[in-house]
Amino acid sequence: MAVTDEMFELGRTLKPHGLKGEVAIKLDVDVPKHYASLDMVWVERQGTLVPYTIHSIAIRPKTTVVQFDGVDDVEAATALSGHRLLLPVAALPPLKGLKFYYHEVVGFALEDERFGSLGTIATVMDLPGNPLFKTALNESEGFFPIKDETLVSVNREAKTIVVSMPEGLPELYFDNAAL
Repeated sequence: MAVTDEMFELGRTLKPHGLKGEVAIKLDVDVPKHYASLDMVWVERQGTLVPYTIHSIAIRPKTTVVQFDGVDDVEAATALSGHRLLLPVAALPPLKGLKFYYHEVVGFALEDERFGSLGTIATVMDLPGNPLFKTALNESEGFFPIKDETLVSVNREAKTIVVSMPEGLPELYFDNAAL
């Protein structure tokens, strides 16, 4: 199976944990405990997704320790080190209110309370400490911060996000004719 848009990156395998085949993993999710009952993940190996059944999983503060079925020694655990872990998008717990998954809002309209349309969200750039909406409007690109204090509403049915950007920010990217 190949990687598709229907999959999301759950995290990465790090290194063996102990001598019995357990693997330390880093979950790249907001609430790791939501994934404490996983029974299977897909591991990307050389561009192909390989399913692995989970025998046990222990969510810890910094890393999670997983025992995969059939991975019984340090050598097998080492072979799994440094790979992406993926799950189907359908496995994500639903979010409400102003919370959203970055992949979920690609294609949504981004609108500012004062300035109007800021274009269509082309992608979300997950920069450390400063995630950004990258939008496209009239052949121009805009980059707008994703902050709790700028988010006004998320309408999943209408596929629209309303924000309140600092005054002058939209004009940096779009001239008055575009607005």
